[in-house]
Amino acid sequence: MKTAWLITWEWIGEHAKKDSKIVSILNYRLSGQRVREYVERRYVDSEYNLSEQLSYAKSTKNNPYPAEFGKINGVSWQDQIICGHNPYLEARKVKNIRVEVDSNGEEHLEWEEIPPPKLPKFRKP
Repeated sequence: MKTAWLITWEWIGEHAKKDSKIVSILNYRLSGQRVREYVERRYVDSEYNLSEQLSYAKSTKNNPYPAEFGKINGVSWQDQIICGHNPYLEARKVKNIRVEVDSNGEEHLEWEEIPPPKLPKFRKP
């Protein structure tokens, strides 16, 4: 597969480490908005207790950690989505994604990050 949405757990400090870094691999054709909704739901299901999940079900406005698109120079970039605190979920499009099998027969996911586009900085007149 050449390109895909990759969703991973990210964290700062060993206390927040997850057992598995890889959460999901999604088709690259999905819109950023659909992936944003999916990432937010995954975070709620994984990290919130039942009371927090019920509050979220009543109104998504009750979510302290909504999934948000990345920003480049203040401009929304829909090829990156962050959701959570620590640990948090990161979704982004990657390229050359593939599964490698080591000598023990264990699978490892390999990919290349796609760098964010370089946007010019806008100046006020």
